[in-house]
Amino acid sequence: MVKKLFIVAGDPSGDLHGANLVNALKEQSSQIEIYGLGGERMERAGVKLLDNLTELAIVGFSEAINNIRAIHQIYKRTAQFLRKEKPDRIVLIDYPGFNLRVAGLAKKLKIPLIYYIGPQIWAWRRGRIKDIAELVNKMLVIFPFEEETYRKAGVDVSFVGHPLLDTIQPTKSKEEVCQKYGFNPNFPIIGLMPGSRKQEIERLLPVMLEASRIIAEDRKVQFVLPLAGNIPMSYIKERITEFEMARPNQLKRFRRRREEVPLLPILVVRDEDYSIRKILTLALVSSGTATLENAYFGIPMIIIYKVSLLSYLLARLLIKIPIIGLANIVAGKRVVPEFIQRKARAKEIAKVACHWLGNPNLMHEIRKELERVKEKLGTRGASKRAAKIILEEAIAGN
Repeated sequence: MVKKLFIVAGDPSGDLHGANLVNALKEQSSQIEIYGLGGERMERAGVKLLDNLTELAIVGFSEAINNIRAIHQIYKRTAQFLRKEKPDRIVLIDYPGFNLRVAGLAKKLKIPLIYYIGPQIWAWRRGRIKDIAELVNKMLVIFPFEEETYRKAGVDVSFVGHPLLDTIQPTKSKEEVCQKYGFNPNFPIIGLMPGSRKQEIERLLPVMLEASRIIAEDRKVQFVLPLAGNIPMSYIKERITEFEMARPNQLKRFRRRREEVPLLPILVVRDEDYSIRKILTLALVSSGTATLENAYFGIPMIIIYKVSLLSYLLARLLIKIPIIGLANIVAGKRVVPEFIQRKARAKEIAKVACHWLGNPNLMHEIRKELERVKEKLGTRGASKRAAKIILEEAIAGN
């Protein structure tokens, strides 16, 4: 008998993991139909999308308020579909602000619910765990410490490992990458990773670009921006051009010295298989999954994050841990520095980067710490393990 699944992912990372989950589900069973909310990757994997939820890609409280009407309309269409079609299982992927509303609706409609990559209740809004215990039939978690937390709350939970391990499969050697893109392997290669949401990029990219300019004035380095799949390359290049055209302080300084203002050479490139990421010497990175990807490769990184003032003030009230970078959270300590909100100053960020570049032993110690982070993420096969459990749950529902 064909089983009908409904999967919801609300950001580019969730879309990627959702697509991998769908591929694993199809490998294990041909007797499924999959509908949902997600993005282009899930659609390519075969999901019949009601809406492209990842186009909103919201980060921060005030940003969510600005998109509340669009979110509400998507929720209404989702509710209509669920009432009409009554899928055998709903699978939620991260994105708790929206997904917990869907969970409440699923409870009313008596549709069993599986949550894959659950809310980070260990970081903020821990009280949500009571709602999760009431609404969710099965939790599939990606960090080992989450399993104990949910089990203590009475949630049926399984640790499946982190799905990013399934996506990281570089196919080229450093020599091949350097030859293809014109990098000099004898000089450091610095990655700029301002995030996968336009709100993040607008706030973080100018800081990263200014820090990069300061670094380049001090050392012979190369820059690359591995572009997130949902962000148009033209958009990033326009932001870089705007930065180059709007630097009054830089212009004044160089005019005094009677020099031309040099352009900052940054290669903007898609990096679907992580071959670019593999060769980085260090990275300036937005907080989030990218920090774990960097940890996998042992890339020393400087975490930078800024949101609107309202979002930041609300987060200060809700977040209960002193660190926000996922790599640091998994490590259980501040392995790499975090420059958050007002502390995200280009000069200070560049100072740390230059210090690292001049201290190979320090870089080596950071890489060793990041190797321990990688070990805590489990082993490859999270998507397949999650798919197996989802199918077993759906079949058991007969």
